[in-house]
Amino acid sequence: MDYFPLGIATGNAFCNRVNERQRLVKNIKAHQHTLITSPRRYGKTSLVLFVLEKLGIPYSKVDLFVALDAKACEEQLIHGIQNLLNKISSHPERMFRLVRDYFAQTKKRWTIGFKGVHLELIPDSESDAAINIMDALLALESVLAKKRQRAVLFIDEFQEIGVLPSAKALEGAIRHVAQETKYLLLIFSGSNRHLLTHMFDDKSRPLYMLCERIILDRIQEEHYVDFINKIAMKTWKRHFSIEAFAEIFILTERHPYYMNVLCNALWKSCEDKSHPPDVNEIKRIWQEYIYIERTRISRELSYLSFGQRKILTAISFGHTTELTGKNVLQKVGITGPSVINALEVLEERDLVGKKDDGSYFIIDPLMKASLQHFYQDSFEKP
Repeated sequence: MDYFPLGIATGNAFCNRVNERQRLVKNIKAHQHTLITSPRRYGKTSLVLFVLEKLGIPYSKVDLFVALDAKACEEQLIHGIQNLLNKISSHPERMFRLVRDYFAQTKKRWTIGFKGVHLELIPDSESDAAINIMDALLALESVLAKKRQRAVLFIDEFQEIGVLPSAKALEGAIRHVAQETKYLLLIFSGSNRHLLTHMFDDKSRPLYMLCERIILDRIQEEHYVDFINKIAMKTWKRHFSIEAFAEIFILTERHPYYMNVLCNALWKSCEDKSHPPDVNEIKRIWQEYIYIERTRISRELSYLSFGQRKILTAISFGHTTELTGKNVLQKVGITGPSVINALEVLEERDLVGKKDDGSYFIIDPLMKASLQHFYQDSFEKP
């Protein structure tokens, strides 16, 4: 079994998140719409799917990451609604009649048919995307109500709606349905926390105060130690050393994705040995990963301005406070206002985070390690 998947974690590969799981289960049972936020690759999707599978409630997942305009959002959401309708009935003809009757009663011009054995919904090509989304959601709620069946529509990367010119109309359509549903529950997730905060916390936006909020943080060390040592015992009949764990946590900073990346590589490299990997092996594999990913990191950095790259590098080398101070300004070669602007952009893009004490940190530990590696001779630590 793959205990350290680089995609969705399922079954025994799912590590901890006990508190978050319990909160999400309570929200689902209480019919409370929920928003889950975190930086990219923290395991939002894995958490939601794990809980829904455990509960056994019908659900459909919609990913809006590739939805570049309102019409694409409409298509993705209607496709997810179709999937959910097909899941909740073993009698396609009966489902067809329920959906057809709903649109007939509301006098909406939709085409209802079958694609193979699956129900297909096609709105009027000239109709508005926001109206079509609302109509499809209301049709789904109507069917669920007639069947007395609860279900979940999970909308991932929901922040993509917020950047569209028609954002308020789309959000308003979803709000109209969400505040009335008794059988359909909505779970939203996304990785752009600043945009999602604006969408859900701004009084002028339609989704204001709609959802219970769950924020994913990094999993605590003791939970990782317990999880990894159970797998180590199956593989080598021995636990990892304290020093090995310390090195793993230093390198990955307990970022969920990179914990899986590193552990996945460690198992592939050392599974046939007589003992778990030691500190030197862990360091070697992490350095290999930095080298392999250098092109991707360079590409991500290329989208940043000169000042943004300099500030990101300064933070990676430990300049986490007083970034507009004389010492840092001399090192980066830009002005105080430029530093402030750069930090705003880096925070908006979720490249840096800000702790409660006001200090900054690089969210992606691989980017931090890469910057330290690439600029080790030209940027000194404080």
